Amino acid sequence: MDKVVAIVAMLAVLFLISRGLPGRVWPVILAATLAVVLAVVLAEQYGLWPAGWTVR
Repeated sequence: MDKVVAIVAMLAVLFLISRGLPGRVWPVILAATLAVVLAVVLAEQYGLWPAGWTVR
């Protein structure tokens, strides 16, 4: 559930930031944001995330 919340939060921020951008840029920004979120989630899941960056 934490992963879903993180993705939804990132998409909400992305939506608020990109409201002023042209419509043609929206899919590119969406794809880039989802790629970054997916990379972070997978890195954390497989133990590749630096231990100093983990919130405990």
